[in-house]
Amino acid sequence: MRENLIKFDNMPAVSVVRDSKPNVKKALEYIGFEPEECETLVIKPHLCSDKPWYTGATTDPRILEQLFKLYEGLASEIYVVESDGYSGSADGVAEALGIKELCEFYDARWVNLSRDILIPVERDFLALENPFPTPRTVLKADLVINVPKMKTHSMLMVSLGLANMFRIVPRRKEIYYPKISEAICDVLMIRSPELTILDAGIAMEGEGPLKGTPKRMGLTLASRDPVALDTIACRIMGINPIHVEHIVKAGYYGFGEYAEKRISVRGESVENIRERFHVP
Repeated sequence: MRENLIKFDNMPAVSVVRDSKPNVKKALEYIGFEPEECETLVIKPHLCSDKPWYTGATTDPRILEQLFKLYEGLASEIYVVESDGYSGSADGVAEALGIKELCEFYDARWVNLSRDILIPVERDFLALENPFPTPRTVLKADLVINVPKMKTHSMLMVSLGLANMFRIVPRRKEIYYPKISEAICDVLMIRSPELTILDAGIAMEGEGPLKGTPKRMGLTLASRDPVALDTIACRIMGINPIHVEHIVKAGYYGFGEYAEKRISVRGESVENIRERFHVP
């Protein structure tokens, strides 16, 4: 019995919290994550367009606000980052969604990664150019918290934690679309997040990542393991993660756990909250 408990405790944990509003604190408690002092905290929300969070397109700013409060007095510097995307300048998106104003209120810094200083990083990349010009703010982070949105995606099938990290690519993302799964793994090779918090309050199904339909789920997921989180999120969406290439490849290359039997789900059970998502 004791051996079984030890094995269970060593599994990557994914918390699933159901609430009418985001509940970051409870999600972190379930996985035993306690905010600690750090020099530089980088938060990467999903801000692919100027559509507000209740459309299912972008991260709920209330999650950022909760993180600001949790790390008040713990992080010397807090950065909120995004790169230019579908809707043009990330600066314009952050302005339209109130993210810049929120950052100013909590003394955090907004950084458009497409305008950041770029530092060449050499790795054995699968798809990215080598060396790859990487935003300095991402590289200097002591702690990266990834805050994606639960969505379907016309190219990837799902847009969750792993896909959100791909958006640290500062320029011309489309050139990597033919090998997008490998490019996502390359980004993780540069910088994998220490924590992923998935905004599944109002998700998106259908023609995601922008033209889909909002789907109310009322969930917040969290994990230290981005692959495990995406795997469980897929199951909640009624999607077999084995059919999602970038999740399988990220697991294969060692960026996290993709075997469900080796993932500990804490909080709500997947069976009780599963909702089949319409995919593109």
